[in-house]
Amino acid sequence: MAFGRTRNSEPPVPAVDWRDVEQFRIGTVERDIGAGRKRPVIGQNAVRVPRIEGQERINAPCAFFGSQAARLGAHVLYEDERAQQVLCSIGEPQSVGDERHYPVRDGQGQVIGGIRRIPPSGELSRPTWRIEQPGRPEITGLNKWSTLNPLSMAAHAAGKVLGGLAMAVFLSEPAGGDQRGRTLLWSAGREKVMESDDYTFTVLTPWLDRRLAFAVAVIGDR
Repeated sequence: MAFGRTRNSEPPVPAVDWRDVEQFRIGTVERDIGAGRKRPVIGQNAVRVPRIEGQERINAPCAFFGSQAARLGAHVLYEDERAQQVLCSIGEPQSVGDERHYPVRDGQGQVIGGIRRIPPSGELSRPTWRIEQPGRPEITGLNKWSTLNPLSMAAHAAGKVLGGLAMAVFLSEPAGGDQRGRTLLWSAGREKVMESDDYTFTVLTPWLDRRLAFAVAVIGDR
């Protein structure tokens, strides 16, 4: 039985191939409440793929966290639950001017790309992000609603109000200053590459190296 797993007779959810992931989140819940289950089944902290199998909702692992991060000075993800085979590591940030650069390496220690944090322009604004993947255009992560034109912003606001969701819902998806969670749209030029919020990441293009997407989720929007 894996460390941290809730005692139960249900088998662990099998891992899935990280290369094919289209949607993922980080967490410990393997099997959600439902299908006659009053409590969620808890497993190892991992990058997980939400899906429905039969009558239940599961979160299949595709990359696992280990306990060597402090020793290596990095966040490490593994392909296996026993943390024997490194998938990738996210190094400590390097300061380049006002920016923070996070190198991402594969299991052999070779750099496969990087994440850049661009500091906010004002006290009430939020940082922007860049994903650098060799051979691909730079990917920019911006607040989803800040990419809309004024007319679309107005329509978005009106839709929220008319839909009975109240202005508070719209205000929780600000174009700049709010310090709560936000939705980020990741684009390479005009191509939408990924969308993310506090919990769920959705990959929209097949060419994005999933290890870089996992790195974004590990670092967090802070």
